[in-house]
Amino acid sequence: MNGAKRSAALPKVPTTLEGGVTGAEYAFWLGLFLPAKTRRDIVDKLNHETLKALQEPKVRHKLASLGFDSMAMTPTEFAAHVEREIAINAALVRAAGIKPH
Repeated sequence: MNGAKRSAALPKVPTTLEGGVTGAEYAFWLGLFLPAKTRRDIVDKLNHETLKALQEPKVRHKLASLGFDSMAMTPTEFAAHVEREIAINAALVRAAGIKPH
C-alpha cells in the first residue's frame, strides 16, 4: 500500500514507508466537484448530505469492502486538499520531465 497509513481492507499489508521506501506515499481519493459558480448554499447542502450518507452503516460497509476510508471534509478543507494535490502532482510532472503535447 502506498498511502500514509495501512488500508482498513488490508490491515496486514504494510505501507511502502513501513517497507523502507520514503517519499512514495500517494493516496487514491475521490471527491465531489461542482461548477465554480455554484451557490454556496447548494455546496453546503450537498456537503451536509454527503457527510450524513458517509455515516450510514450500509455506505460505510460498502466503502470499507472496496478498501476506501472516508475523508470527511468541509468544502474549504476539500478545496485546500485539491490545491495541495495539484501542487504535488505538478512537481512530479516537472521532476519526470513530462511535457504536454
